[in-house]
Amino acid sequence: MAVRHARRNRPSATVGENRMEAIRRHEQFWEELEKQNKITKIIRKYDLSKDGKLNKEELGNMLQDLAGGEKPTEEEVVYVLKTADLIDKKIDDHIGPEELETAIDIWHRYLNSKPEIARIFDKYDKNQSGQLEFDELKALLQELNDGKEPEDNEVQEVLKHADGITQAKSGGITRTELKHAIALWYSHVEGSKKCCVIS
Repeated sequence: MAVRHARRNRPSATVGENRMEAIRRHEQFWEELEKQNKITKIIRKYDLSKDGKLNKEELGNMLQDLAGGEKPTEEEVVYVLKTADLIDKKIDDHIGPEELETAIDIWHRYLNSKPEIARIFDKYDKNQSGQLEFDELKALLQELNDGKEPEDNEVQEVLKHADGITQAKSGGITRTELKHAIALWYSHVEGSKKCCVIS
C-alpha cells in the first residue's frame, strides 16, 4: 500500500509581498521616529525660550551653526523664516518642529547659491546700495532675456512682487529677494510664450 503524503500548498506570492510590505512599513516607522527624535533634539538645543519652537534669534543661532560659525544677517534669517512660512502656508514668525526640515533645506540651498548671488550683485548693483533698483534690475532682466530689453511695466511687476518678500518694501531687490525676482521673470517669460503661440 502506497503512503499518500498530504500536499502542502506553497505560499502564494502575495504572502511574500505582504511580508515585505510589513517590513518596509516597519522600517519607515523607525526612520520617521528617528527623524522626529533628531528634530526634537535640534529644537531643544536652540529653543532658549522653551516654547517648543524657534523665534528669529534662536533660528539665527541654528543657522549660524549650520553655516560653520558664520553669523547670518537679519535679512537672511527673515528670508528662511518667511520662506518656510510660505511653503507650509502658516505665517507665524517662528519655526516649529514641522517646519524645521524645510527651514534647514532652504538655508542649505541659499548658502549654495550665495556665491552666484554675490556675483550678480557685484555686476549689477552699480551704486553699491545693497539692492538692485529699477534700472539695475532692468539691466539684469535684459541679460536674462537674451539681450532683449524688457518693458518698464514688466520690470515694475517683478519689482512689485519680489520687493518686500523678506523685509519691508525698499524700492529694490535685496540679495535674499533676488532668486524670487529671477523666478518671477522666468515665469513671466514662459507665460508670455504660451499665451502667444498660434497652433
